[in-house]
Amino acid sequence: MTSLPSNEALFHLNAKVIQRSRGKSAVAAAAYRAGARLTDARTGSVWDYTRKRHILDSYVTAPAGAPAWALDRETLWSRVELAEVRRNSQTAREIEVSIPRDLPPAAWRAFLADVARPYVEAGAVVDTCIHVPPAADKALNAHAHMLMTCRRLDPVSETGFARTRNNDLAAFFESGGRRGGTRGDALKAERGRVAAVVNDHLRRAGSRRRADHRSYEARGDPRPPEPHIGEGRKSATMRRRSHDRRTIVVAGLRRTKTLENQIIEVEKEMALTARGFARAPAQDKKAPRQQDYKLSLLRDRFPDGDFTPFRDVLYLVDAKDPRRTRVLTRDGAWVEADDESGTVSLWGPRSAQAAALADAISVSTGYGVDRIERTAAAGKPGKSRRKGAIPEEEAVSLADRWRRRGFSDVTESPAGVRVGLGGRSRLLDSGDHIDLIGPVSDQALRALASKAAEDWGGTLELDGPWPPEAQARLWTECQRQGVTLAGYTPPPAVAAAWAAESGSVADTSTKLRAVRSETAEADLLLGAAAGDVASLKRLEPSLRAFVSGHCDDEQRRDLARADREDIVQALAEFRKLGAAEFERQKAERLAGRPSIFDAPAKPADAPARDAAPAFGRRSNPID
Repeated sequence: MTSLPSNEALFHLNAKVIQRSRGKSAVAAAAYRAGARLTDARTGSVWDYTRKRHILDSYVTAPAGAPAWALDRETLWSRVELAEVRRNSQTAREIEVSIPRDLPPAAWRAFLADVARPYVEAGAVVDTCIHVPPAADKALNAHAHMLMTCRRLDPVSETGFARTRNNDLAAFFESGGRRGGTRGDALKAERGRVAAVVNDHLRRAGSRRRADHRSYEARGDPRPPEPHIGEGRKSATMRRRSHDRRTIVVAGLRRTKTLENQIIEVEKEMALTARGFARAPAQDKKAPRQQDYKLSLLRDRFPDGDFTPFRDVLYLVDAKDPRRTRVLTRDGAWVEADDESGTVSLWGPRSAQAAALADAISVSTGYGVDRIERTAAAGKPGKSRRKGAIPEEEAVSLADRWRRRGFSDVTESPAGVRVGLGGRSRLLDSGDHIDLIGPVSDQALRALASKAAEDWGGTLELDGPWPPEAQARLWTECQRQGVTLAGYTPPPAVAAAWAAESGSVADTSTKLRAVRSETAEADLLLGAAAGDVASLKRLEPSLRAFVSGHCDDEQRRDLARADREDIVQALAEFRKLGAAEFERQKAERLAGRPSIFDAPAKPADAPARDAAPAFGRRSNPID
């Protein structure tokens, strides 16, 4: 765990100029950064930094068509020194740029090539050196030094460089005065360009971290900046192996940030796994850290969005479903991003802040923003709309009831329980009141009627204007579920349609009861054939006579192995055969002869009877 939040990448870009008036030499600078031994052809000085450590790679990049000497470090920078004749000459430009830790070493050269490309296209030769000293957290502090020539190559010149400075290269770093614009604007723009290159490569590497070149103040981030530690102070601290007053402060700030990041990660895990509201408990208003984990959830899900301006707007962030993210703002508006539908939905009270948040998510995802209006509302009769927030326990209970009704897209929130119904249709249940958002679908009406049947005593009252066609469909659905729609009288055509439907339903119910009765008889017959006396006694007389008198032992064994569906289809034939057997047994009892019910077994001299339908194994149909 570092002092950086999980969604931030370190960004560092420092631009400087190598000036002869300050006693600096381009040859010395190149030797130091490359860890090489170079001789300055202008002065004869030898600069030997071959013992310098932590240098991973170094190479020179030149414009197309450059001579071979431009790729030789010693010759290149000696010619640069010879081309500058003034005592206060600027012999080279340099930028120092950090390499994100999430980039694999194999991608470093490609990343640095994209950073240097505009400079090379402007005519500069770029000497790149990659350094990997240890960082304070014992990991690698990978960064690159890019030393650039200040003049274009000129093949006709004695030194190989043009007589004038390269203004195209200077325009990347200088503004104000004779160059136009405001001082510092050019460097800010260049920092923004390099940050965009960093983020592009992080995106390719699959990292969700992003770099931001702006200061905390410019981002609207309340975090205090660290005191600056220069190279000299850093080197002195490393030499004496002890901190001074400023480095002690910086080390303490970083330890504090690391602990805060650990807390944020725990709160994120709680929000993603715990039941109830996806937010941390309320904290002291003077300590804004309670918003950090909500911002972190959004940045993890949408790494290319800028959500810092919405720090105080967020009330709830639900990211439990990896395909959907739902945000409730403090003014009651909802912003939802759905990866399956590829849309960002905005609904609830009209809010400029929520609309701006939806736009920020849209920029990160590329999804369009869909504004969904409230269509209708209904509630429990005699109950007014709730004005305050819902207690968490009540919200969890309401959500559990919706899940038991078979709805899976359910989110608890202080504003109510959001129930997704597919597409643009959804409900917001605040206990005694429900808002219908988007199209009034049949599924929404069924859900509303079931809520009234289970939670509101079977009575439902409309709240506000409803589309007339939707009222008629709701009344019909209420009739199906036994719910009274208070204060509504259906048009005659709607009532007639329900009368026809209810008659059809009654006829269907009669048929269903008959099917269930046949199935029960088949189960009893199978049990009786298997030797269950209780099942035999419960059979109607014709079927009892069929099993006990008409069938012999082998036929009963086949019958017991038959499928229930086959038995149901053959019941009519069994009753017919059983009725004939019952009448024969009845005649025998009247004649004084013993019947099958009186004797334990069938007489040996009993006359042959019609064969019962033969049953094979359970997979065979009735013959």
